[in-house]
Amino acid sequence: MTYLNASWVYLIIQFVPHRTCAGDPQQFNLRPGEPLAIKKRSSLIAIILYIVGLIPLLMVAAWIGALVEERIKQSAKDEALTELLLAKSSLEASLFRDVFLSDSLATVFSIDPEDASKNFQNIGSRLIERSQNVRNVGIAPNDVVEKILPLKGNERAVGLDFRTVPSQYKTVKAARDLKDVFLAGPLELVQGGRAVIARLPIFYDYPRSENYWGSISVVIDYDRLMNSAGLLDIENAKVALRGVNGLGEKGEVFEGDKLTFEQSDYQGTLIVPNGEWAVAAKFDATITQTQSLLIDIGRLSLLFLYTLIFFGTFMLWRSYQIERSMANRDALTQLFNRRFSLSYLENLMSKRKPKKHFYVLVIDLNRFKEVNDKYGHDVGDSMLQLVANGLEKSVRASDIVARMGGDEFLVVVNRVETEEAITSIIENIKKNVESESVEVSGSILKPSLSIGFASNTEGAGTPKDLLKLADQRMYEDKSKG
Repeated sequence: MTYLNASWVYLIIQFVPHRTCAGDPQQFNLRPGEPLAIKKRSSLIAIILYIVGLIPLLMVAAWIGALVEERIKQSAKDEALTELLLAKSSLEASLFRDVFLSDSLATVFSIDPEDASKNFQNIGSRLIERSQNVRNVGIAPNDVVEKILPLKGNERAVGLDFRTVPSQYKTVKAARDLKDVFLAGPLELVQGGRAVIARLPIFYDYPRSENYWGSISVVIDYDRLMNSAGLLDIENAKVALRGVNGLGEKGEVFEGDKLTFEQSDYQGTLIVPNGEWAVAAKFDATITQTQSLLIDIGRLSLLFLYTLIFFGTFMLWRSYQIERSMANRDALTQLFNRRFSLSYLENLMSKRKPKKHFYVLVIDLNRFKEVNDKYGHDVGDSMLQLVANGLEKSVRASDIVARMGGDEFLVVVNRVETEEAITSIIENIKKNVESESVEVSGSILKPSLSIGFASNTEGAGTPKDLLKLADQRMYEDKSKG
């Protein structure tokens, strides 16, 4: 139902004539001269057909939507649950892989702690390279951090005595008592982000594990771990996790909302080394799949309605465009006319804080009166059309070109902020236009332009002042010959 309502709104926007701003050149892309053929009766018929087609369509859409709504919601929940279980398995596998690599490092240290410590740079670097989510790894003989990789960004950690930091020493001691890996966290890192830390105890007398040497701490990037698994990116699902330090249901909520556990559609366990995290998910049905299922129905209905209202709305649209175009175009050159260009400038300059700078170019066709007097108005008109075409080809689609009257033209150049840039544009215009020619009675006539420019940042408060400044500079250009 929601989708079809949205579709009809879109259809109305596309075909019903809009009231547009007089300062938008993109609205007047039709050439003048096209006939107006619409009548009041045609407009009335189009409106009646539109309403007659719309009412039954909405009724049918509502009926069908009610039938399929429950099925779509259940389908969305099933799909989200499948994605959740896959993401949970992926996270477990990724976490255990990095912990397994960390345990391999611990095994090397258990064989010969002193020798392994000397070669820590090599074996520690290999661990980081082969892992997916390990940020850094450090060794702490007698629970005092001696070395850490990478050292950059972690210099302050070297020399840290875990026994002086109760929150960290608690997890180090837990690993020692467990005589196995202990997963601490997730916790916030001082350098930013979150991590889980694998604490691995090292004993001189492995496997008896009674003579304690120290520990290895492997910091695993929690955010990277979660992002790679996609557990928190499941569409139509709110996911929450609890069980800091592997305590499962007894632990604190560290991801998502606590209410998710109370209102969950699914609860399960995510296995971590020597512990677990509790997972809860609440599935929210959305209209995304409803849209995809109803789209075919919408297409058929839209086709029916389109057939009923096409001719009426299309003719209204065309007549509107033609009328607007004729009112804002110069009949000879088919450029925008003086009325439109002044309205456009008024609209630009009425904004308190224009987002972009713009320039105006006042362009005069040199010796045009001589061409008219000597060769006649037909040749003069051809020259004006030649210049108009050249100007349009020399500027961007975001700029506007207008004929202000006689042999005077105006170009509004948007999104240009420097005088060097506008000078380059002027040179390009002169190069393009003045390279064109009109042949008459064996003579080749080439247009010559004088161009003045002004920017909206030069203090002109009105279009009149802005054009006056550009006009003065145009005459300065003309005086140079």
